[in-house]
Amino acid sequence: MTTLQTFTAALRQLAEDYPTDPEGTATVTITVTDPATGETHQLDIQPGQLDAVTDAVRGQLDTFRNAHPDQSGQCGHCGGTGHARTHGEGAAA
Repeated sequence: MTTLQTFTAALRQLAEDYPTDPEGTATVTITVTDPATGETHQLDIQPGQLDAVTDAVRGQLDTFRNAHPDQSGQCGHCGGTGHARTHGEGAAA
């Protein structure tokens, strides 16, 4: 499985397994195109799921930033607590 296929499969699983919005809520269409092949994958996710993905990316950015020698070294996802945050708590600063 390519990286693109793995990414879209993970988003699809999020969309199917973890609904965040009331039934009938308008969805967000995400389109991902493989630059090497032009292969396109498209899927719909709920706005709350998009928020969760955004929180995860921000948490990872914080982790990368905090990994620099002059920074705290704290995990951007849990703030160094080792405990998962619930959706909506956001990433640690």
